[in-house]
Amino acid sequence: MKNNAATPGPKSRKKTKRLYHTLALLSVGCLFTLVVILIQPFRSTNFWLADQLFESETPSPNIVVAGIDDTTLETYGRWSEWPRSLHAQAIDNLSAAKAKVIAYDVLFFDDSVDDQVLAEAMAEAGNVVLAMSGSVRIPDTKSVVTYRQMERPTALLEQAMSGAGHANMNPDRDGKVRRIEMVIRDSAGNAYPAFSLSILHTLFSMPLPQEYPIQGHELHVVNREIPVDSSYDLRVNFSADTSQLAYISYGDIISGNFDPSIVKGKIVLIGMTATGDVDVWAVPTKNGKIPGTFIHALAIDTILRERYLTEAGTGTTLLTLLILVGITGLALPRIGVKWGVALVGGLFVAYVGVVFINFDKGHILNLLYPLSMLPVLLVSSIVCIILIQQSDDRFVKDLFGRYVSPQVAKEILTMADSSELKLGGETREVSVLFADIRGFTEMSERMSPGEVVGMLNTFLPVVIEKVLENGGMVNKFAGDNIMAVWNAPQSQSDHARLAVKAAWEAQQAVAALSQADPSLPKAQFGIGINSGKVLAGNVGSPGRVEYTVIGDSVNLASRICSVAPGGEVWIGPDTYQQAKEFLEVEAKAPQTLKGKAERVTLYHVTGCQ
Repeated sequence: MKNNAATPGPKSRKKTKRLYHTLALLSVGCLFTLVVILIQPFRSTNFWLADQLFESETPSPNIVVAGIDDTTLETYGRWSEWPRSLHAQAIDNLSAAKAKVIAYDVLFFDDSVDDQVLAEAMAEAGNVVLAMSGSVRIPDTKSVVTYRQMERPTALLEQAMSGAGHANMNPDRDGKVRRIEMVIRDSAGNAYPAFSLSILHTLFSMPLPQEYPIQGHELHVVNREIPVDSSYDLRVNFSADTSQLAYISYGDIISGNFDPSIVKGKIVLIGMTATGDVDVWAVPTKNGKIPGTFIHALAIDTILRERYLTEAGTGTTLLTLLILVGITGLALPRIGVKWGVALVGGLFVAYVGVVFINFDKGHILNLLYPLSMLPVLLVSSIVCIILIQQSDDRFVKDLFGRYVSPQVAKEILTMADSSELKLGGETREVSVLFADIRGFTEMSERMSPGEVVGMLNTFLPVVIEKVLENGGMVNKFAGDNIMAVWNAPQSQSDHARLAVKAAWEAQQAVAALSQADPSLPKAQFGIGINSGKVLAGNVGSPGRVEYTVIGDSVNLASRICSVAPGGEVWIGPDTYQQAKEFLEVEAKAPQTLKGKAERVTLYHVTGCQ
């Protein structure tokens, strides 16, 4: 007979563990990817990480900010009380200084008695751009940001201006402005360019288009391909240092007290910079807020220097995550924790380097999700290793228990844990059982090796089962012979009774098995039991240790087994004395046993409780 239910070999078990480990990491990685792609949690944190990539750069020299600052307000009074003739005077002075574009980041939507004067100055200059503003944003409309209405300059000023653009700011969820809509619409569907875009059209003496189609995520205007998203958002490059922008106090422009060379041939952006003004915004590169005029200046600088930034789309982030999942999922199960940490650390540093390189090229990769996933996968791998190790421990104990008894396996592992696994033992009183098949040698000669093994695998488990059910330790196998011990390594006060009970039940079970299946060989066990003092412990050599019991009491149990007839249980005198109240026996005539100088009275067990 051949047992086909073989335990997987070391290689197949190793491959199975590695496969499960890999599948677990791939599952965790794919689940992580699914969650972050669909939900996109911690977006503000991701924004903040990307903000740290900006490095200070010198802005375009063609932009000048004319600030309506504290000094200007002290000189000319409250802004709401200014006559617009002051602006006309400023435009005349800037025109005389040959400014290329004069752009007002302030709203002139209320009529004034001075509008005629201002309009004449604007018309004379021919390069004045005014701001407008969308009012009441309509949610959940088309991809283009839409407002119910536009607050426009007065009719007189609108006729005199060279262009106009919206000055709206729409911060991200964390309150910081990172992008400007290059185009917005009103509820009637009319398109309006951004203030910065209108300024550039005036700079290049190009008329504003009627429509702004996007081709390949790019807006073709002012002879440039400006990358935008489906909402026409331009990611402003805040690398340009606003502190290095040319700056003039607007009061000096009104009075004409400024160096004309500063504004000659340049864009002059006029806007509020005074303390306490409401047109201030948080941006990625500043701890505080900056006036909106500087943000428009940076948007213009981004387009003039073509230092565009594009954010990685969902597809790029998804592909990045899947690549990292694939690398770690396939590699971590094949290397140890130490190299796993090194691999994840290397991937972490490498990805940060890739992010910096791409940022210099104008591409913003997602920092948070890939860098968060790597430690998640590493921790998951370590958890898998721990679980696999625990599984291995259980497997070893189970496998160990197939070769030695569970009690011995437990005792050996306990001693190993406490560094006590060494040669030596202790004197204990035990009960020892020997059982072997009568006539086994003759039966083996008539049977093939396969039939012999099949017979042993049929009958031995019956005896072993009863030994284990009664708390015994199966200590050794020797062909058809079984040796079992009670009260070692674990203490059992009624070890003699348990040993006899196991033997009695085993004989009954063997007889029942033979009666139930007449085709089985006629196998009968002779069982002998003896109790007494032995040395219990580890014997052998430092390289090969076995837990067993040795002593004269063990030898006597073996001798009793050798004289016990098949199908019977014979016990020694010490076993009888300890368990007699539970037994029915038939005393045998004193026996002469090998190795014993005196004859020994043995007992044939005829009943057991």
